[in-house]
Amino acid sequence: MAIFYTAYSDLELPDLMQRLGMAATSAGDTWEMWRAYDDLGPFHQEIMAEYGVRDNFKSACFTRHSKDHSVQAREAMLSFFDSLPGRKLLLNRGVLVSLRQEQ
Repeated sequence: MAIFYTAYSDLELPDLMQRLGMAATSAGDTWEMWRAYDDLGPFHQEIMAEYGVRDNFKSACFTRHSKDHSVQAREAMLSFFDSLPGRKLLLNRGVLVSLRQEQ
């Protein structure tokens, strides 16, 4: 079974991609897949409204890992998420993990 995390941020895409790449290297083989993108689409606004976020984020990224690496992969994602500056939102398959609204 695959487990997905999605992090939304106010970072520009190149900055998020660089940070995600470094985090993925640190995570080793616990992350099977990762990707950053800035085409958040209309569903993004629905997600934001559900969590009380008024201003859209600029970029997002996701990671995927197997259930066998859950603890290590989660630790790597939480460490990466904590390192991001500014506003940010972390979801696990659409379920709120963390929301930081400071700007």
